[in-house]
Amino acid sequence: MTYAYLDQRCPSPIQTLPVELLSYIFILAAHEVDEDQGFPIIDAETIKIPLVISRVNHHWRNVTHETPYLWTSLCVTGALIQSKAGQGGDLDTTHISTYLTLSQNHPLDIFIDARDERWDFQEPGVEDITEHEDLMYEPPFGLAHMQRTISLLLPHMFRWRSLSILTDLWVQMWVALQEIQPFITVDGAPCLESLTLMRCNDFISYSHTFAPSEMRLPAFLDISNTTTSHYNLLPRLRHLTLRGVHLHWSSLSYILSKADHSLRKLDLSSHCLDVRPTPGEFHQLLSQCPHLTSLVVKGSGPLTPTNNGRTSILSEDIQPVNLPRLRDMTLGYRSVFEGKAILEIIDAPYVESLILEDESHCCAAEDLDAGGLLTYIATRNIPEPIQDDHDSFLIYTTLDGEIAVDKDDFVIQKPKSPTIDLSGNAASRAVFPQLHNLTLRGVDANESDIHRFLNALQHLRRLEFQNMSIRSVRALHPQRADLTEGPGVILCPCPQLRYLCIRKAEDALEDLFCLIGAVSRERFNIGGSALQSVDIYVNSAQTHWAVENVIQLSNVGTMVKVIREEPLFDEDDSMDCDTDSDLDSAFEAGGVINDNGFDALYGVLLPVH
Repeated sequence: MTYAYLDQRCPSPIQTLPVELLSYIFILAAHEVDEDQGFPIIDAETIKIPLVISRVNHHWRNVTHETPYLWTSLCVTGALIQSKAGQGGDLDTTHISTYLTLSQNHPLDIFIDARDERWDFQEPGVEDITEHEDLMYEPPFGLAHMQRTISLLLPHMFRWRSLSILTDLWVQMWVALQEIQPFITVDGAPCLESLTLMRCNDFISYSHTFAPSEMRLPAFLDISNTTTSHYNLLPRLRHLTLRGVHLHWSSLSYILSKADHSLRKLDLSSHCLDVRPTPGEFHQLLSQCPHLTSLVVKGSGPLTPTNNGRTSILSEDIQPVNLPRLRDMTLGYRSVFEGKAILEIIDAPYVESLILEDESHCCAAEDLDAGGLLTYIATRNIPEPIQDDHDSFLIYTTLDGEIAVDKDDFVIQKPKSPTIDLSGNAASRAVFPQLHNLTLRGVDANESDIHRFLNALQHLRRLEFQNMSIRSVRALHPQRADLTEGPGVILCPCPQLRYLCIRKAEDALEDLFCLIGAVSRERFNIGGSALQSVDIYVNSAQTHWAVENVIQLSNVGTMVKVIREEPLFDEDDSMDCDTDSDLDSAFEAGGVINDNGFDALYGVLLPVH
């Protein structure tokens, strides 16, 4: 048998690289950057890379220890808790302290995940659980763990670059924010560019009152009683995500007004009615974001409870906020009035991508008819309300039942709009006249309302329907205009449409094929664009079609691809967590809950995979 021995005098090529180049290679391996967010992707694997590299040999260990940027990503999860028999464990802070030391004074990217895959949605202060106090849920990542984590990070606040905190319970988030509050409102976070705070319980946001009520205040970032008028607390903040977490809205606007850079991305989601910004606060907040490029408002936005006076979202002396750089917007509405109120406050004529989503409660007795909202987006015209028993009220379905809110407290003052015009000129009055990409998720409306809406989108090239009925596809049919337009006028919705995507459709594939072929042929015959590509995603358990079957419909070249889509998770095992028992404690430092189901439902906008 012949053995090959490594000649120590002939090192491998990588060993001959200069230290500077080897260090740069290590950095590229350890910090994959999310292109959308612009920050490193932090997960259980990426934070292990510096540890793995440092164990290869003595030379690499020295190089890694002399490369501070390798150690700037911190991931704190329940995997760091050392369990003890019969009781909760202590938080192992070795990896946190080591990374903080080795990173020296470089900016830090911090991800704190206090979620628990076994959480049963019990939460003190949210529901009556006095009869079962012995069964009270105790999160593995407890309040002491959160306090300990924040206390280690606070001395380094001056170099926080991104901070993400995810919790199940509000008390976990509240403790973290109360620990940070006295420091950030005095010294600020001069390097902070991205702040993400998420209470991962969307269902509680349907309640009209915040719970637990005793922890509603004090609101985070409240500087109303401090003397910080000359301080620039968050000079570099560019990305802000608040999901289920409210701030002191007026203070936030003031802080942003003093910042050196304007926000680029803003996400406001899942806020109870009594912690949402008032119309004035929402208007003021957006006014401090003139360079905003991405805006998400889902189950949030300007909404005030009834009061004795009249509250106008727009008045004669208040104009919509001009957002000339806004390109991407997501609007999740829980009532038609709520959706229209948000749109009236903004003036964003250059939006190119829109996601419109029905965010009403899943247990609502009736589907929410969004026809009025679609009409407003298409024409800026608000149709007369339907006269019924609830004509003077706005009805919100929440966990507490239906809430009736007096319309007189939400009057929007505006000039009278002209009657709906179905001609091509309607596009010039559309809220988003330059729209190129559109996604509709669960939007319920009749075919004529959808047709009117699509007819105003003269530049649309990509359209996606999710959980929509077949009438949404029928609305793409060319239709004869109103008689006022003259005889023989045919209107083609989205005349430049090239790509159509259909997801979660309940209709038979054969029916969709027939309809798509007819729609594409008629659009082509009147001079519009035929659909070039159509993707239909179907549940793999409900179809015999193979993966990516491609067929051609009609004689205009429409190609339809049927794609079998695997379920995101099994209903009986929806929150599987990836574990690796072989790894020692050093490699378990950044274990992150692999909750694909949650990420899909809540659309996480984090620099985390």
